[in-house]
Amino acid sequence: MNIRNYLLSLAAIVITSTSAFAQETPSRHAVPGQRYLKEYWGRSELYLQHQAYYMLDLADKALDANPPSLKIGREREMAFLMLDAVVHEPAPIDNPAVLEFLSGRMNKVLEDLDKPLKGRKSLRIYKLYNCGMLFRTRDLTIAVDLNGRDGKLIPDEIMKKIVGHIDALFVTHNHGDHFDSHVRDFCHKAGVPVFGTEETFKNDIQVRHIRHDDLYTFEENLPKGKITVNVLPGHQDALQNNIWIITLPNGKVVGATGDQWLSGGEDLKWLKDIHLRLPKIDVLAMDCWIHDFDEHVADFSPRLLVSQHENEIGAHGIDHREAYWMTMFKNTKVHQSQVPWILMAWGEWFDY
Repeated sequence: MNIRNYLLSLAAIVITSTSAFAQETPSRHAVPGQRYLKEYWGRSELYLQHQAYYMLDLADKALDANPPSLKIGREREMAFLMLDAVVHEPAPIDNPAVLEFLSGRMNKVLEDLDKPLKGRKSLRIYKLYNCGMLFRTRDLTIAVDLNGRDGKLIPDEIMKKIVGHIDALFVTHNHGDHFDSHVRDFCHKAGVPVFGTEETFKNDIQVRHIRHDDLYTFEENLPKGKITVNVLPGHQDALQNNIWIITLPNGKVVGATGDQWLSGGEDLKWLKDIHLRLPKIDVLAMDCWIHDFDEHVADFSPRLLVSQHENEIGAHGIDHREAYWMTMFKNTKVHQSQVPWILMAWGEWFDY
């Protein structure tokens, strides 16, 4: 063998060995070409990033194997705790492991939305990101607070596909973790009506701005069916916060409180026993941190609660990034409500 052929053979061996190692330890999980922890010394951000990949991969598998139910099993609880640990790092929005996980969970939702939903009375509830919810029946799907941080957290290509499955969007209030200008634009292009407060996209004449001093009810004839919408003029401090209670074509009634809270509890006066003025609510999506939790549950009297707002990483710091463990603790140890409740991670759904 001449020297040229020898070198070519040696190069082929090196390339083959390197490729095999790369397959064994993907670069998303380790420093390429290295096997020792010392390669992370002085690179704490990379260390946490690769650790997050492992934790989120495991959490993803555990969530898929243990879907939402009224009883949270040990594996599901541990998956929530792994999510809490990762997103309570100082800058999770800059962690590619977190963004990849979120996109992956949204793609799971898209896969399910592409499948037909059977049963005239069926209601499937999807939790996307933060307070973003989809309420789906066999006939149509409505969205509340659909948000991807203008493409920063949920890629526009994914969000555009999600919007392609909805028939109406309701925005509770004018905060960046609840409204999304990209989502609004996708809705306009798709002919999906958008409903909000007077303050939400206030200069956009295509948005239906609705705000009244008391309970206001209207009907909306969507292409796939008629819905009845009850709007309550809530607040988040001085900010308008519409509480939406919607009757779907199959008779199921769903609602979302948004970030309902007014210092001093003034809203609680007119919310007192509001369920007597509303159709019976089947499913109410309510913030995990809502003040006067037990009073709100009693006033709305839903058949099922869905918790939202855990681990919002776009705007909230660690001290206001409510963890799943905190929701589990409060709902089992602090609150006195007897209403069943469901806790979902990003990109999960539950059949009511």
